[in-house]
Amino acid sequence: MISLLVSLIKWPTAVAVAALTPAAAISFWDLSRAAWEASYWKSPFALGFGGMLVFMLLFQRTRFVQFWATLEHEFTHALFAWLTFVPVYDLWTSDGSGASRERPFVGVVRLGGDNWLISTAPYFFPTASAIVLGATLVLAKEPTVAANVLLGIATAACVVSTWHETHAEQTDLKTAGKLFSVIFLPGANVLCYGSLLAYELGGPSGAWSYMASAPERTIAWMQSLT
Repeated sequence: MISLLVSLIKWPTAVAVAALTPAAAISFWDLSRAAWEASYWKSPFALGFGGMLVFMLLFQRTRFVQFWATLEHEFTHALFAWLTFVPVYDLWTSDGSGASRERPFVGVVRLGGDNWLISTAPYFFPTASAIVLGATLVLAKEPTVAANVLLGIATAACVVSTWHETHAEQTDLKTAGKLFSVIFLPGANVLCYGSLLAYELGGPSGAWSYMASAPERTIAWMQSLT
């Protein structure tokens, strides 16, 4: 039943996300500009993000970074399999022996089925950031400086690994469909990372406001055309 539902909402979801993308991008820009004007680049989140961004760009091909990026990628497949009630039978990352020089680690997740959400999840959903955010919400009433730094680090790692992994030859994107991926992924990324930034700036209410702003702007634009 869940599998059928996920299949049925595939293209409606892609069309809806694509329609929301311009408004979500403008809201994301507004957030970024407000953060810059408030000197938020000095915040623990921004310092963690910037430091990790430099680290990832310098060392993204090292075995340490490749191992964790691959593990996070495969775990994201598994996470969305669990969320859509698809069995996960196996999950592992190799030690890099016998793999290519460009990608020394090979990850494998063996599932009892597949759907477009499982296939595309690593290319838009920042799992490491979600783990840090979830742990922070559970363990503390208010995010600590350390938690904000960790969230910045996790977010930068997700941004770089997603950018590096997203290309036309990815088997996952071929499985979901190249046209679908082109339509769905840009907006999905803007919405996810915009929500993260909005949460960092304004907490849960800020994230909710950001998510609500995209449909509100889009509806207003459509009404202005009629």
